[in-house]
Amino acid sequence: MSVAEEGMRLARYLARGGVTSRRGAEELIRAGRVKVNGAVATDLGRRVRPGTDEVRVDGRVIAAAEEEATLLHHKPKGVLVSRSDPHHEGQTVYDLLPPEFAGLAARLVYAGRLDLESEGLLVLSTDGDLVNRLVHPRHHVEKEYEVTLDAPLTNEQVQALARGVDLEDGRTLPCVVERLRNSRVRMVLREGRNRQIRRMMDTVGRRVVRLVRLRIGGLELGELEVGKFRQAGESDLMLLERDGPKGG
Repeated sequence: MSVAEEGMRLARYLARGGVTSRRGAEELIRAGRVKVNGAVATDLGRRVRPGTDEVRVDGRVIAAAEEEATLLHHKPKGVLVSRSDPHHEGQTVYDLLPPEFAGLAARLVYAGRLDLESEGLLVLSTDGDLVNRLVHPRHHVEKEYEVTLDAPLTNEQVQALARGVDLEDGRTLPCVVERLRNSRVRMVLREGRNRQIRRMMDTVGRRVVRLVRLRIGGLELGELEVGKFRQAGESDLMLLERDGPKGG
């Protein structure tokens, strides 16, 4: 169901219309300064339909900006996270967009990359503020991975990786490293450097055989099939906003 059909939360509508932040919009609603279709809005969970409902703040009509879209994608191995690359003859994530999302291709920006050999959850959005919240280092948004190695980690290697290791672009932040079965590990990072996990494993003498991103903030890959996309719903966007700003 599209945003136009299900509507969006009033505070989000006001924020997109450039009135204030979502928190500021909630204060305007509490103060009784917002009207929807001529009636004072009092419910913070109120939904409005862009292009259908009339929203006013202090008597001024507010029109939300062009509708934004955020997609979740299960990136397959061998697919490039880029618009184009003269050195890559295979498919990019934009080539995989189904017809219903093809018209968004020019506006969609990926929120953090997965290298060519990696798989799993990728977020693409037309919302620049959202992308920035997810990728800017100061927000420390968690990313969870399942990593298959060429051999199991020792206790000492697990502890070293969890504390942080020295790479050519600086020491990594402390992270979660949990051993699973069959040379697999679960890792949760709060940063996203280029090929970071592969380089971290190099420092302890291990090679990554398979790497799958399972989660970004509160968003999980779940049952999304390999190569498929789905549009983020309101609950997804609330999770992304909740998990976006972390730290300063």
